[in-house]
Amino acid sequence: MMVPNKKHLLMVLTLIIVGCVPTVTELAESEPETIIANKEELLKGENISDEIIQAIVSAHNNLGTKALADGDYSSAELQFNNVLKIQTKNKSAKYGLAMISGHRFFKKGSNSALWKALEQYGKAAYYNPEKNEPYYWMGRTYEKKDSKDFELIIESYQKSLEGNLDENLTKDTEQRLSVMLKKQKIYEDFWK
Repeated sequence: MMVPNKKHLLMVLTLIIVGCVPTVTELAESEPETIIANKEELLKGENISDEIIQAIVSAHNNLGTKALADGDYSSAELQFNNVLKIQTKNKSAKYGLAMISGHRFFKKGSNSALWKALEQYGKAAYYNPEKNEPYYWMGRTYEKKDSKDFELIIESYQKSLEGNLDENLTKDTEQRLSVMLKKQKIYEDFWK
């Protein structure tokens, strides 16, 4: 068995340690606050790599998505707007901003605000067709606007269940859909 000399051992240990340090891309996922806190330093210089730019964008989007999920719309909006300063066509940021706007209109609750909420949720669905949460909120909005508009409410809830909703939204959607289907049947049976 060969016994490595101290210099060789030190070099191997350095490679192991350096290999364990997370990349800037990994940090954008696991510790986005760290990326944002060091953003100015990362953007110094003339030849900034695409990896650095994408990590900063991802960090802002991750923080914005978390704030949106927590209902902190002001913080989420700030993060998504920071993304758009770097990448004006970033669909994740546009999705987040459309959802925020939709939620704000939904909360207002007036008929014109609910129409605007539907428009914003539609934009969100366009920006991220893989997410079905906008359809859940469309169903909620139609329900708030006119609880007898069964077709649109049911269609929205069914569409939301076709994709990836978190567990809580899935349960809520299933319950709301079940109630709407029962109400629709009662209403139809009454008018027969």
